[in-house]
Amino acid sequence: MSDQPEKRVGDIMIPVRNYKVISHTCTVADAVAVLHRAFYQRSKGGQGHRSVIVSDDYGNPLGLITFRSVLNALEPFFAKAQHLSVPVFWEGLFSERCRVEAQKNVKEIMHPINVISLDANDTLIKAVHAMIKHKLGTLPVKKNNRLVGMVRVNELFEEVHGLVAGAHGLEDAFIG
Repeated sequence: MSDQPEKRVGDIMIPVRNYKVISHTCTVADAVAVLHRAFYQRSKGGQGHRSVIVSDDYGNPLGLITFRSVLNALEPFFAKAQHLSVPVFWEGLFSERCRVEAQKNVKEIMHPINVISLDANDTLIKAVHAMIKHKLGTLPVKKNNRLVGMVRVNELFEEVHGLVAGAHGLEDAFIG
């Protein structure tokens, strides 16, 4: 065990100011456009974000739109039914689902921030647990009940790498 205390969620989070924000009145099509820019048009070689924040009329965060929330919205209702062993997927269904879902309001598909969030003082293992349990790759981080950042699977994996590589004296080892 190390003499240094473990990092906390607040130590590895991405500050909320680094994220794009959209209004709760936007459509899914609007959110997809902003999300695409946020991820693919990253600046200075940094990593893009796979989520955007949805806010109310006063700028208060309400939820997140992520790659996963968009893909979840595309899944046809019949494919979610428990009684179907193998749902039927036909040609053109993907395009049809994209057109239909694009017209919806972002509030219909967003992950609400107040349902699942972490505190900046939470341990990293709590973040791991929350991500695995809720199948999320990004979690909101609050401090004094205010959104201050996001912690992503990327930052957690970077911590895993640092601890494993440091404990074993490894740099980026290549096999094969």
